[in-house]
Amino acid sequence: MPRKQKFQAVALSVRIPDDKERDYSSLLTAILSQRKSVEVFRGTGMALTSFNPKSGNGTISKFSIIDLEGEWFDESGFGPANEKDIEKISIPANLRPNLISKPIRLNSEDHIIIVMNYSAGKSVSPTQVEKYFRAILSLPPIMEEFGAVQIDLYKDSDEIDEMLKIETLKEIKITVSRPNHFDKDLAKEIEEAHKDEKADEITRTIKTKDNEYLEPGARTLAFGYLAAENGNVAVQYDDAGATVASTSQSRPLIKTEMTDDPESTEEGIFAKISRFLIDAVRANRRNFLSS
Repeated sequence: MPRKQKFQAVALSVRIPDDKERDYSSLLTAILSQRKSVEVFRGTGMALTSFNPKSGNGTISKFSIIDLEGEWFDESGFGPANEKDIEKISIPANLRPNLISKPIRLNSEDHIIIVMNYSAGKSVSPTQVEKYFRAILSLPPIMEEFGAVQIDLYKDSDEIDEMLKIETLKEIKITVSRPNHFDKDLAKEIEEAHKDEKADEITRTIKTKDNEYLEPGARTLAFGYLAAENGNVAVQYDDAGATVASTSQSRPLIKTEMTDDPESTEEGIFAKISRFLIDAVRANRRNFLSS
C-alpha cells in the first residue's frame, strides 16, 4: 500500500488602506520587483521568487544563510577546523544552500494569499511567511505606492468560536487592527474609530470577578469573528480552580490533506486546499456580517 503523502496550506489576510487603490496583484508584482530577501530567523532567509499577475500563482522560497565568518567544525578531526582548511572554503556570495520553494496563490477578490507550507516532506513556517511579508511590506517603495499594508495569518474562526463559548470564562481580550474591508455596522464603527483616533489597533477587554463567569453576547462574538481576519482573541478561564490562558494567535486556519493516490500532484492538491481555505474565509465573513 502506498505511503500517504501530507500536504498543508495556510491563508494570510492582506489589507491595503482604503485611501490607496486596492490592487493586490500589483502589490505582489511590486514586492517581486524589489528582489529582496528577509532573514526571518537566524540563518534562514525567505523571498517571493515568482508571481504571475494573470493567474495569481507564485512561489515563496526559503534558504539557509551561512555565516562564513563564523566558527567551523571539522568532522574528520572532530573539533574546530584549522585556518588552513577554512581558507579552502569558497562559496559565492550570491548563493544560498538548502532551497525549499512552495507555491502561493493570490485571491484578489477576497484579499487572501494561500501558501502551501508543507509538501514532499519539506516545509516553510507559516509564522516566518507572515514575518517575511510584514518586513517586505514596510519597505519605503512599497509604502509609498500602497500605504501601510497589513498582513496577518488568518485565524481559525471555529477555534475562536469555541474559545468564546467556554463556560468558565473570566476574561476576554479582543484586538482588531486596521484596516478592514467591511463597510457594515461593527466593522465600520471600528474602522472609523481607528481613523478618528489615529489608532493602529483597538482592544476590547471584558472581565468578571469573584465566582461569576462571562456570557459573551452577539457583539463580542462579532468582534471575535472580525479578529480572525486581522487581530487576536485571548481568553482566561477557570479550570478546576486554575486559571488557564488561550489565544487565537497560535490557532491559524490550516488545511491538511493526506492522500495515498500516486496520481496526485502538488498542483492539484494545492488547488483543492486553496478552494477549501477560501470557502472557510468566506463562511467566517458571512458569520460576521450576519451576527
